[in-house]
Amino acid sequence: MAFKRKLPFVETDVLREVPPHLKRTSNLVDVDILSVEEALSQVEAGEEGYSRMIIESSEPGGPVFEFTNV
Repeated sequence: MAFKRKLPFVETDVLREVPPHLKRTSNLVDVDILSVEEALSQVEAGEEGYSRMIIESSEPGGPVFEFTNV
């Protein structure tokens, strides 16, 4: 069985539209939307709060979320 991995829209565009809603409904102070490459560069730089396993589990149509309290 094969799965179509391409979405009919640009997922990052959609995700970049939702921070105001997430902040309001989840009572968050800030929301960062990162690509896998951007997040992995944070891991490589030794930034705290980023999990390689969680980052690498994201896929088109199935973004992952990490919440940190800093």
